[in-house]
Amino acid sequence: MARTFPSATIHAERSARRQRVLLGGKLVFGVAEFSVDCTIRDLSDAGARVKLPIDLATAEDVWLIDVRAGVAYRAGIAWRKRSELGLTFTERHDLKSPTPASMTHLRLLWLECAARPGRLD
Repeated sequence: MARTFPSATIHAERSARRQRVLLGGKLVFGVAEFSVDCTIRDLSDAGARVKLPIDLATAEDVWLIDVRAGVAYRAGIAWRKRSELGLTFTERHDLKSPTPASMTHLRLLWLECAARPGRLD
Protein backbone atom coordinates (compact mmCIF):
# COMPACT_ATOMS: atom_id res chain seq x y z
CA MET A 1 0.00 0.00 0.00
CA ALA A 2 1.25 3.52 -0.79
CA ARG A 3 2.33 5.75 2.06
CA THR A 4 0.32 8.85 2.88
CA PHE A 5 2.23 11.91 4.14
CA PRO A 6 1.24 15.34 5.40
CA SER A 7 2.19 18.02 2.85
CA ALA A 8 5.20 19.34 4.80
CA THR A 9 6.70 15.86 5.05
CA ILE A 10 6.28 15.25 1.32
CA HIS A 11 8.29 18.35 0.44
CA ALA A 12 11.02 17.54 2.97
CA GLU A 13 11.48 13.98 1.62
CA ARG A 14 11.45 14.93 -2.07
CA SER A 15 14.89 14.52 -3.63
CA ALA A 16 14.39 16.82 -6.64
CA ARG A 17 12.53 20.12 -6.95
CA ARG A 18 9.37 19.75 -9.00
CA GLN A 19 8.33 22.34 -11.55
CA ARG A 20 4.67 23.31 -11.79
CA VAL A 21 3.28 22.27 -15.15
CA LEU A 22 -0.06 21.57 -16.78
CA LEU A 23 0.50 18.67 -19.17
CA GLY A 24 -1.62 15.91 -20.62
CA GLY A 25 -0.68 12.45 -19.46
CA LYS A 26 -1.86 8.90 -19.26
CA LEU A 27 -1.48 6.50 -16.35
CA VAL A 28 -1.14 2.87 -17.38
CA PHE A 29 -1.71 0.02 -14.95
CA GLY A 30 -0.29 -3.46 -15.48
CA VAL A 31 0.56 -4.41 -19.04
CA ALA A 32 -1.97 -1.97 -20.52
CA GLU A 33 -4.73 -3.76 -18.63
CA PHE A 34 -6.20 -0.37 -17.75
CA SER A 35 -5.28 3.21 -18.54
CA VAL A 36 -6.74 6.60 -17.69
CA ASP A 37 -6.06 10.14 -18.86
CA CYS A 38 -4.54 12.39 -16.21
CA THR A 39 -3.13 15.88 -15.79
CA ILE A 40 0.51 16.23 -14.80
CA ARG A 41 0.60 19.10 -12.28
CA ASP A 42 4.24 19.01 -11.09
CA LEU A 43 7.21 17.33 -12.75
CA SER A 44 10.88 16.70 -11.94
CA ASP A 45 13.52 14.19 -12.98
CA ALA A 46 12.63 12.12 -9.92
CA GLY A 47 8.82 12.19 -9.91
CA ALA A 48 5.52 13.91 -10.57
CA ARG A 49 2.21 14.93 -9.06
CA VAL A 50 -0.74 13.90 -11.19
CA LYS A 51 -4.46 14.58 -11.01
CA LEU A 52 -6.89 11.87 -12.07
CA PRO A 53 -10.43 12.59 -13.29
CA ILE A 54 -11.79 10.48 -10.41
CA ASP A 55 -10.51 8.90 -7.21
CA LEU A 56 -9.22 5.45 -8.23
CA ALA A 57 -7.84 2.61 -6.19
CA THR A 58 -4.54 2.06 -7.98
CA ALA A 59 -1.75 -0.46 -8.01
CA GLU A 60 1.62 0.26 -6.42
CA ASP A 61 3.46 0.57 -9.75
CA VAL A 62 2.23 2.44 -12.81
CA TRP A 63 3.52 3.90 -16.05
CA LEU A 64 3.08 7.63 -16.62
CA ILE A 65 3.13 8.78 -20.23
CA ASP A 66 4.00 12.46 -20.75
CA VAL A 67 2.13 12.97 -24.02
CA ARG A 68 3.89 16.18 -25.10
CA ALA A 69 7.42 14.90 -24.43
CA GLY A 70 6.77 11.38 -25.73
CA VAL A 71 8.28 9.86 -22.59
CA ALA A 72 7.09 6.97 -20.42
CA TYR A 73 8.09 6.73 -16.77
CA ARG A 74 7.75 3.62 -14.63
CA ALA A 75 6.74 4.94 -11.24
CA GLY A 76 5.87 3.91 -7.74
CA ILE A 77 3.08 5.65 -5.89
CA ALA A 78 4.65 7.63 -3.04
CA TRP A 79 1.42 9.14 -1.75
CA ARG A 80 -2.21 9.68 -2.64
CA LYS A 81 -4.78 12.26 -1.64
CA ARG A 82 -8.23 11.76 -3.14
CA SER A 83 -7.73 12.04 -6.91
CA GLU A 84 -4.09 13.18 -6.75
CA LEU A 85 -1.05 10.92 -6.73
CA GLY A 86 2.61 11.57 -5.99
CA LEU A 87 4.83 9.41 -8.19
CA THR A 88 8.49 8.45 -7.82
CA PHE A 89 10.15 7.51 -11.11
CA THR A 90 12.22 4.33 -11.38
CA GLU A 91 12.69 4.16 -15.19
CA ARG A 92 12.46 6.53 -18.15
CA HIS A 93 11.88 5.56 -21.80
CA ASP A 94 11.76 7.77 -24.89
CA LEU A 95 8.71 6.68 -26.88
CA LYS A 96 9.82 8.63 -29.97
CA SER A 97 12.71 6.18 -30.42
CA PRO A 98 12.38 2.49 -31.25
CA THR A 99 11.07 0.69 -28.18
CA PRO A 100 11.54 -2.90 -27.01
CA ALA A 101 8.69 -5.27 -27.82
CA SER A 102 7.71 -5.30 -24.13
CA MET A 103 6.93 -1.57 -24.38
CA THR A 104 5.02 -1.52 -27.66
CA HIS A 105 1.72 -1.04 -25.80
CA LEU A 106 3.05 2.18 -24.21
CA ARG A 107 4.20 3.55 -27.55
CA LEU A 108 0.83 2.77 -29.14
CA LEU A 109 -1.01 4.51 -26.29
CA TRP A 110 1.26 7.55 -26.67
CA LEU A 111 0.67 7.71 -30.43
CA GLU A 112 -3.08 7.48 -29.86
CA CYS A 113 -3.01 10.30 -27.27
CA ALA A 114 -0.68 12.51 -29.32
CA ALA A 115 -3.03 12.32 -32.31
CA ARG A 116 -6.07 13.49 -30.29
CA PRO A 117 -7.26 17.05 -30.88
CA GLY A 118 -7.63 19.21 -27.77
CA ARG A 119 -5.04 17.41 -25.65
CA LEU A 120 -3.35 19.29 -22.81
CA ASP A 121 0.23 20.31 -23.62
